[in-house]
Amino acid sequence: MGALEYAMITLYTFATPNGHKASILFEELGLAYRARSVSLIRGEHKTPEFLKISPLGRIPAAVETLADGREARLFGSGAIMLHYALREGRLLPDNPEQRLESLNWFEMAISDLGPAAVNLFRFTVRAPEKLPYAIEMFSSEVKRCYEAIEARLGQTEYLAGTSYSIADIACFPFVAASAVAHPGWLDGLINLKRWHDALAARPAVARGMAVP
Repeated sequence: MGALEYAMITLYTFATPNGHKASILFEELGLAYRARSVSLIRGEHKTPEFLKISPLGRIPAAVETLADGREARLFGSGAIMLHYALREGRLLPDNPEQRLESLNWFEMAISDLGPAAVNLFRFTVRAPEKLPYAIEMFSSEVKRCYEAIEARLGQTEYLAGTSYSIADIACFPFVAASAVAHPGWLDGLINLKRWHDALAARPAVARGMAVP
């Protein structure tokens, strides 16, 4: 889509950490958007209309109405976050080393922390049969990610370094969810707790987390 002018962004989302990653990003960038809830509970993510936007039926997804009336889609939090951060020239550090670190931790959130946290929720809450092996495996994976983030934040203010970036936004909603569901998990992780509290106090983060 490059430098094409746009008229409006519609964010298809639901009140989950994956959905909140996109809404926090939009709030931080100050983009004009409208949020439309896609209920995973009622199966709205499986409708033919939504599958045209997001082929795997996953949220978040976005449709950008261009100034000439055409529409372009983006599906998946990673594509949405990277596209708009690059287009707006924000939330990716200018410093080359910090930019690479931002991408490292952003990818960790997309490929490791996010899937582990989602699967942990599925097996602890949604599954009709509680399988101890699966619960322990995904609990361990989430905690492994937390320990890596804790070590990083013991060296830097944010995951990229001195700059707040898409890496922080991609990780925050999952840590925030755990802070409620598993409050003991943050015990002893003083750097992770400091980072969590600082991000939670950002007005744009609070607005993004409130999107239903």
